[in-house]
Amino acid sequence: MDPEKHPRARSRSSRRRRSWWILALVSFLVLGAGPGLLGGSLARAAKPEDVFKGKIIITKDRLPMRFASPGAFTAAVQAKKIDKVWPTEEKDADHGTWDLEYIAFFAQPLTDNEIQIKFYDVTHGDKKFIAGDPQYTRDRGSRIFSASIQLAKPEFDVNKHYMMTIESSHRVIAMTQFWLRGKGANYSGKVEFSDEETRHR
Repeated sequence: MDPEKHPRARSRSSRRRRSWWILALVSFLVLGAGPGLLGGSLARAAKPEDVFKGKIIITKDRLPMRFASPGAFTAAVQAKKIDKVWPTEEKDADHGTWDLEYIAFFAQPLTDNEIQIKFYDVTHGDKKFIAGDPQYTRDRGSRIFSASIQLAKPEFDVNKHYMMTIESSHRVIAMTQFWLRGKGANYSGKVEFSDEETRHR
């Protein structure tokens, strides 16, 4: 059986300046084998796109390029997933970047080559749009999309809770929520108390 190759995603840079962008794109290769060559339980193992359908998984590190089986692919995603992202670089309270490695799984194959990536601040319960951009896949019909994105201040900030969505034809097809961590406003190490807090100390 020929190896099953997941389509490589590709991005198109925007003409306008922004502080987040696609850094790198990843494709995944699952080394296939016919049912006769696989054990019974492995042959019946659910595909990662079925296990994680409708989800964006942010991973601690970039996933390997090859997996021995769908089960190995699923296990790697489970082991690497995170919901808190620490800065790649943080010079001071006003300058910082976060690199996100992510992989998205869709319930249905894509019907278009274009998808929309959007970010919202949900720290206080409401949903405030922060940034978004179209991205492009090489092949229609894919159920997996993977890329690296860099987020940066001032649009993004430390200790904020964000929602990330992927839309196709104006419909959300995958999403996740995560926190950005870092030193933030207290970068100097000083802690300031309000008058009310001082009276209670």
